Amino acid sequence: MDNNKYNNGFKTVAIFLQMVFLIVVIVICTLLSNLFERSMPGFDDIGNDSFFHSTYYTGIVVQQTKELTTYLQLQKMQASLFEEEMPSGKIDETPSGYTSMPYGKTDETPSGYTSMPYGKTDDMRGEKYKQYKLEFDDGSSNFYYWYFQGNECYTNVEQEYTKEEAVRQAKKWGSYLYYDDVAISFQGNISHLDRDLNYGILRLFSCGGTGGALIVAVDESLPKEDIFSEAKHVYETYFPWVELGVFVAILASMGFVLCMIYITLATGRNGDDSSIRLYRIDYLPAELQFLVFIVLVTGLVAFRAKLGSQTFGISSMLILTGTLVFLSDAVLLTLYMSVVRKIKADIFISCSLASRAMRILKKSMNKRYMGNRIILQFMICGSAELFLTREFFAKGNAWAMVGILIIFVYLLFYFLQQTAQRKKLIEGILEIGSGNLDYKFDLVEFSGDYRELADKINGIGQGLSNAVEENLKNERLKTELITNVSHDIKTPLTSIINYIDLIKMEGTRNEKLENYVEILEKKSQRLKQLTEDLVEISRISSGNITLDMQPINMVELICQTGGEFNEIFEDMGLTIITRLPQEPVMILADGNRIWRIVQNLYNNVAKYALKDTRVYVELKENDGNAEFSIKDISAHQIHKMPQDLSERFVRGDESRGTEGSGLGLSIARNLAYMMGGTFDIQLDGDLFTASITFPVINP
Repeated sequence: MDNNKYNNGFKTVAIFLQMVFLIVVIVICTLLSNLFERSMPGFDDIGNDSFFHSTYYTGIVVQQTKELTTYLQLQKMQASLFEEEMPSGKIDETPSGYTSMPYGKTDETPSGYTSMPYGKTDDMRGEKYKQYKLEFDDGSSNFYYWYFQGNECYTNVEQEYTKEEAVRQAKKWGSYLYYDDVAISFQGNISHLDRDLNYGILRLFSCGGTGGALIVAVDESLPKEDIFSEAKHVYETYFPWVELGVFVAILASMGFVLCMIYITLATGRNGDDSSIRLYRIDYLPAELQFLVFIVLVTGLVAFRAKLGSQTFGISSMLILTGTLVFLSDAVLLTLYMSVVRKIKADIFISCSLASRAMRILKKSMNKRYMGNRIILQFMICGSAELFLTREFFAKGNAWAMVGILIIFVYLLFYFLQQTAQRKKLIEGILEIGSGNLDYKFDLVEFSGDYRELADKINGIGQGLSNAVEENLKNERLKTELITNVSHDIKTPLTSIINYIDLIKMEGTRNEKLENYVEILEKKSQRLKQLTEDLVEISRISSGNITLDMQPINMVELICQTGGEFNEIFEDMGLTIITRLPQEPVMILADGNRIWRIVQNLYNNVAKYALKDTRVYVELKENDGNAEFSIKDISAHQIHKMPQDLSERFVRGDESRGTEGSGLGLSIARNLAYMMGGTFDIQLDGDLFTASITFPVINP
């Protein structure tokens, strides 16, 4: 990977950009959250740019109308109290002159607003009544209403209107809501009214008899400074930024994620090499860093809650939010980059306080004997179990049962882990014992004494492997030495044999000289055979031999080989008893090599069999195999084990009084194995039996 991508310049730019992107996202989200809290934008406002068709405007109208219904109910209560205090028929003479009159008659009050004496009502109700009267009837609102009930009309409009005229005027102003209690129907162009408002209007008329109407209207030209004009100004100031803010927030979020990915990859690296560079903060325990993170987050939440109780303008709130995000991001990003560097350097766990405590505890525990550690663990777990059991059954603490379950799971896991480790050790020992000296235990899978034991066994296996490798190396050196010496001997030996033949061709009349030549010829032939055997056994041992596998008739091969040795056996007084099948017995083998095996077995008899005894040669088929065996009585007592007699240079005649080299049976055994057969030697006292077995094939 090109580390120039991670130089300090790129990392500084990435850190700066992620801060900018994060501030943009948080500020926009705060703005949107504040607007949603004020019910300014809603899902129904998508694609709508008009304040008077927004959910924010509708919400204000609904709230004003709800308060109006409450005000009208309080006004009716005040009117009823006033009627109880005034003599019958004298209501029109009230000195206040406020309108509470039949249709078509207005009083002489210039304002024309309804007013009535306050009576002796509850203080809270009186306060509400005053508040609503100032809100709706002081002439500074763009919100107008007419409430017709019987012959009375309650309104905050100076001019007198009939119900039909009031409806027409409301429509002229723009937004209106008209409820006719006679037809029990709602009309108007204000959308998204909630059900609670309708119920409030219905309750208003349920207390005032039948008939009547309620008309509310908002002058959309907003000539007066009130809640509607202020809301329109705020809406038109901030709402156009909502769609743009959402788009910018999405782009900033994507940029923030990309910057964080780059920072995650780049932190700890530089343009010089691929090693992880650590700082002092990275060596602080992970628990301490996590504590700093918790304290910071808790402080931010508490500070945010405290700010929530304060009243801020939107601009001030956005500036304060951006500042807090900048400071918080600087600290949190520092902690995040430190954690990433720890993970990359693989020191996250090792630098933690828990890891250090575990290492100290483990070190102290390892110094104790295994029995002491088990007793200590048992005492700790037993004491904890007794305490938790008392807490649960005596005091009914639910957390105690959780603790009991945790200890139980720990003990179960511990014993299962110990059992699994012990099983792995046994399997590994069996694997090494079967000859797989390269087998190694993975020490990560073990703990405690089992890890130490596994490490020691790995050392034993390595030592055995080294010893075997050394033996194999020595064997190869021996084989190479024998091969090289044999080749070196063959050249002068060939010359000796040739010169002996030349001397014999010259013909000498000296009888002693002829005896000398005969001895030289005999010894040179023996040396030649020994040299050929050495070359053959070295080639077999090194695998440097090519087999020509063909169908071979064992019956015919044994007959030919036996014929070659008849004269030799007769000179030794050996009687050959041959038992061969009448039909051909076919095997798959190399003709020269299988003949060499049979020849070596016959030759072994000629060298070591007791004179004037019988020799049994037998060939038979048994379970699809051709078994050839040759039995004789040994001339000398054999003190070797059967498996040792087929090793190189091992002879049954320890006095070496015979002409054997100790290589014949070894060559026969190795050739038999190479061709897919078996070779076996059995001893019963002085009875020697050598046998070979090959699978029978169809001719």
